[in-house]
Amino acid sequence: MKKKIALVGLNNFNNMGDQIISETMQYLVQKKREDKVETYFVDINPYDSFCEEKIPIRFKCFNLIRKLEPISKLFKRSDEVTYYIQYFSWKIKLYNYYKQHLNKADAIIFTGGAFIKYHTQELNYLVDMVTEIAMKQDIPVMMSGMGLEGYSSTDRRCQKLKEAINRPCVKMITTRDNLTLLNEKYIDNKSIITALVGDPAFYIPEYYQIERVRSGRIGLGIIRSDNFMKYGINYSEDQVMNLYQDIVKELEKRKLPWTLFSNGFTSDYNFGLQLLDSLGMDRNNLMPRPKNTKEYVGMVSKFDVIVGARLHAIITAYSLDIPAIGLIWNEKLTLFGELIGKEQNFLNVTNINAQFIVDMVEKKRHDDYDVKQRDELKQLTDIYLDIFINTL
Repeated sequence: MKKKIALVGLNNFNNMGDQIISETMQYLVQKKREDKVETYFVDINPYDSFCEEKIPIRFKCFNLIRKLEPISKLFKRSDEVTYYIQYFSWKIKLYNYYKQHLNKADAIIFTGGAFIKYHTQELNYLVDMVTEIAMKQDIPVMMSGMGLEGYSSTDRRCQKLKEAINRPCVKMITTRDNLTLLNEKYIDNKSIITALVGDPAFYIPEYYQIERVRSGRIGLGIIRSDNFMKYGINYSEDQVMNLYQDIVKELEKRKLPWTLFSNGFTSDYNFGLQLLDSLGMDRNNLMPRPKNTKEYVGMVSKFDVIVGARLHAIITAYSLDIPAIGLIWNEKLTLFGELIGKEQNFLNVTNINAQFIVDMVEKKRHDDYDVKQRDELKQLTDIYLDIFINTL
């Protein structure tokens, strides 16, 4: 009988990068093992529209509890009160949903992405619930190709997340970026297998059956203007807008063909429209929001080089041998640059200007990657999946 594997991830998020992770992971799990396993997706954070329809009472309770958050400031240990308000709101909303969807699973694989983090998105609570259910139901868990975003010995969110991923049900955690941080700070349960691997999205060419198409055009990947400040970079929304304006002006000055694109976030796309309006330029200079991953990958494949901020814009380009310049708003971009041996291509926006960026675009547009290294990272992703699945 085939083993049922639940693939837990941001499977319906409107960031195409997260959907690419889920789809390529499903491809990897099944490609050599169709006679052994079957997979199904469990969305770790379903859309509000889904929750309103399928779990309306729990969804309303979630929203009501979250309205209590401001009162946490009245307490001496406000951070602790905030933690429990957030924790119980998520538990009421999604615990039974997870329990129902994981009940038939023989194994759980977190499909990749930045799940070992606690500063933003509140995924720490969701990982906690999934591993708690897995422990109670004796379901083995693998966290594959995880991104790690920091560590704190004093932040309750971090320490509870650490407890969650050290539960006995967790058998393996692989990371695409920071193995040292994982081993030295997060892992107490020494029976957990850890390793450095590639992102499943490195398999984009095989899964989507696509290759790069040289067009002479530069892709300028946009990100909403508040993202830098949100992640602790001292770079205001006005500065972000000014930087993108200056990049476009510099490309125009040098008569270099360019097009704006987004990973699918509504907020990113709207920022692109705002950018073009501020420059008095035609909105057709921004590609439409991709409707699905295949459309997104096809879009990126037609650029000769990209300047990107979203990590999976960079990873998509990397998988297709397209040179990429990264604008750092999160440590994960720096770590990815180190992983692929292209640290110099990832830029701290507080230290550079548009002229420097476009100079680098011209310098790097015929750059190439270490294909052997990429193949090794891909093989490691597959090898550790094999090790985990063979234990079932």
